Amino acid sequence: MTTDRFYGGVTNRLENLQACLMFIQSTTPTRNQLIQWVINNTRASSVDAVSHHLTFLDAIDLIELDDTTCELATYGEQWLGDRDPDTLYTALTEGVKGFDTILEALAEEPWTDPELMDLLVSEFDEAEMTKPGPAIRHREWLQVLGYATREGDTTYITDVGREALATHSTNTYRATHSPPPGVEVGDQLIQPEIEATFDTGFGYQISGINPRRDVDDSQYLLVFANEDGPYADDVTQGQFEYIGEGLEGDQTSSSPGNSVLIDAIDDDIPVHFFYQATDSAGWAYQGLVDVLGYDTEQRDGREVIVFSMVHQQATTPDDGVETTEADLRSKLDAEPQLTSDEEFTKQERRVRDQAFARIVKSAYDNRCAVCDTRRETPAGTPEVEAAHIYPRSEQGADDPRNGLALCKLHHWAFDSGWLSITDAYTILVADAPDRAGYHEFKQLEGRQITLPDDDELRPHAQFLAKHRELHGF
Repeated sequence: MTTDRFYGGVTNRLENLQACLMFIQSTTPTRNQLIQWVINNTRASSVDAVSHHLTFLDAIDLIELDDTTCELATYGEQWLGDRDPDTLYTALTEGVKGFDTILEALAEEPWTDPELMDLLVSEFDEAEMTKPGPAIRHREWLQVLGYATREGDTTYITDVGREALATHSTNTYRATHSPPPGVEVGDQLIQPEIEATFDTGFGYQISGINPRRDVDDSQYLLVFANEDGPYADDVTQGQFEYIGEGLEGDQTSSSPGNSVLIDAIDDDIPVHFFYQATDSAGWAYQGLVDVLGYDTEQRDGREVIVFSMVHQQATTPDDGVETTEADLRSKLDAEPQLTSDEEFTKQERRVRDQAFARIVKSAYDNRCAVCDTRRETPAGTPEVEAAHIYPRSEQGADDPRNGLALCKLHHWAFDSGWLSITDAYTILVADAPDRAGYHEFKQLEGRQITLPDDDELRPHAQFLAKHRELHGF
């Protein structure tokens, strides 16, 4: 039985799903009664195939399916109440890998089904496909929700899809030097919870050093140690040693995990540390650690890499951030310096970044200067980011007048050269009509940006001019 026969195709899928959920809500049927209802009310005919598709609805938390009674689950009840496509999209993304991956890819350019299949195979080790069936089912759901549209053999993202992607990206893990949202030092997490928290996967089981990249392609590390291995509980506090990856033969500095840990000595790469005691089913989150250095040693007849690490001290808002914020504000009366060659330790850099971001985001009331949008996560965390106008990569100064509050989409567009700003605070758009995204950004051209109420915190012409020069405006 095809998915179309069960759900009624792309056109009728929401109507059929609604009728099914309303039947469950009103009757609390047994599994067999629900299967018979589906056969009587859709073109489905195979009991086994119907059972398979109902199991999928159970997996994405729309229904609770067992042999005695079937009831609505969390997202089923929520969607019947609000009929919001985002509710179904949340259910799909939390229950099945790949939806965000496809939507993010479509935001860059159109894709065919075989290309989407290759994308899923490349992104997920467990996605073994020789035919694009699973990719087609993902694409069909995005069409049903109005997030994608189909022209010939090619799928395109819709404006509604772009809005959904921007909304959901606020809930996606981003590499920072803070515990991830909802997680505190000492929390016990099992593998699926760690995967959900960091929006990643480990395959069969967790182990060792795991380099990862977040949705913005920023690098971070998840490092695991367990008591059954070479580690006692003294790795859970203060300074400690950690053995590099490689269980047999000599360890090398070029292996994926070891090489990124070595990079973290000098580069600003967040390293999250987990520890599992022998009698524990989960992993205790130990917070972030700094990598101080490494040596090679002979142990048990082979050469191993021994990293020196130290747990970061918990920071509070007044652990230097307020002082640094006051220092940055005190310089607003002076003419700004375009660049700064000051050198900072990792901790000083983090404090300075936090102070800069607090000033800039507060100045714009957590609104995007380009689209004037203000979004928050369900926990109340603002989506908006503090962007340097003349970038840090060019030694751009941490002067609040070198800052803009931007949503994630327009931060990317500003940094990549799609957008710039005139001295009169109107938006410029790059002349690249053949590139995906041009027509969307072109609508912004000439629009006045949102500005801070405090004139002292408005973007300075010096930084705006250098940004235009950097990107060829």
